Amino acid sequence: MQGKRRTTGAFDMGTLVMVLLFCLSVAVFALTSGDRLAHLFKPLYVFLRMASIVGIIGIAAFFIGESLPRSMYDYRRFPFKCYKWERNGEIYVKLGVRWFKTHSIDMSSIMPKAFPKQNTMSRDKAHLERLVQEMCNAELVHWILTFLSPVFWLLIEGWYGVAIAIGYALSNLSDIMIQRYNRPRIVMIIKRIEACESC
Repeated sequence: MQGKRRTTGAFDMGTLVMVLLFCLSVAVFALTSGDRLAHLFKPLYVFLRMASIVGIIGIAAFFIGESLPRSMYDYRRFPFKCYKWERNGEIYVKLGVRWFKTHSIDMSSIMPKAFPKQNTMSRDKAHLERLVQEMCNAELVHWILTFLSPVFWLLIEGWYGVAIAIGYALSNLSDIMIQRYNRPRIVMIIKRIEACESC
């Protein structure tokens, strides 16, 4: 079965690593909540503060996304449906989506149990339908993280916080573009399979 690719032990190790990273992020966030480190060495303070916030909200959002039922996603409805102005995702080519695709991280490489979204070569209809749902889920998680980006501005003083907030929002928007570029192509393959099945 294509959905069950790796062992429970591998999943447990990946989960353990993510939980430990989350705890480390919380600890670093607490460490940087005072003014002492900021006065000692500002660049180190900003980096640790940023890394801790990224870890906390990123890992939390990932686990929330993994816990959501995939049946709630419908690529034909708002906000996941492809709009005419997107031209089946081609609009994102002009925005550099192909470059972003080659530099994005598939979380299944870190979390073995996670569904791999980069495997688009399968022609199994059930697998592709699940892939589309996973793309919708990934898009939702990145939208949440995009809307959470102002926390950097709130929790890191000065222009550092503003710059990091903007950068974080843009990085998540690039991941959203990847999902909205890839999803119409997978949907087209599914429709071709359905057309062949009805012949």
